[in-house]
Amino acid sequence: MANVDRRWLPPTLIAGAGVASLVAQKRLPPTFRLDLDGLFPWSTPPSDPGPRWIALWLMPALALLLWIGFRLAPTATGQRLGRRLFRSAPDEVTAPAQFDRFGKTYEMIVLAIVLLILGFQAGFLAAAFHANAAAARMLLLVFGGSLVLLGNVMPRLRPNWVAGLRTQRLLADPQQWRRANRTFGTAIFASGIVTMLAAIAAPRYGLLVGIGGLLVSCLMGLTTGRSRGRGAPRAHTAAL
Repeated sequence: MANVDRRWLPPTLIAGAGVASLVAQKRLPPTFRLDLDGLFPWSTPPSDPGPRWIALWLMPALALLLWIGFRLAPTATGQRLGRRLFRSAPDEVTAPAQFDRFGKTYEMIVLAIVLLILGFQAGFLAAAFHANAAAARMLLLVFGGSLVLLGNVMPRLRPNWVAGLRTQRLLADPQQWRRANRTFGTAIFASGIVTMLAAIAAPRYGLLVGIGGLLVSCLMGLTTGRSRGRGAPRAHTAAL
């Protein structure tokens, strides 16, 4: 698959986030109120007091679990799980060898997902220290940047059970897969650009813009994928 440096960059970033949490732990009280005011057009009151480990360790732990899952996907264990989720998909879609055909693209998607989660971690830490304006812009810039990165590589994906828009129909038809994920990638690339612009000009609307753009991108991709092949069976749908 991808070279060693790219493959191991996500866990390196996760380890760096863990170090940052250790440093921040000394400055945070045992409980804190998370204030996310500034992320939405409406006023958001601080949360009830909660344990500091939520801000310190929840997102790094989630990023680590997802990275492990991505690493297991191109293995025999992942193949068995893929066959259970997409029973009618062609065998090669879940085969470990399939991932070798788009290894660099797969590693970029893994990196984008890890960066997105760690961006939320950075935003949570900034909010825990009451730097709300910095937290909002940081979170939105990372969110938008991750969408741009995903959109840039999504059209290069081959049919697989882990990444991209995935339905039984798309997995069974490589042409529909390419058409759907090309549209999906272009749309989320544009959504990422708009989200980053909103982070600078109107951060209170940025999160809604990013989430809305991601949902619209999924709908556009699925609609494009369904435009030919209306007689196919009902699809089991997933998206990354």
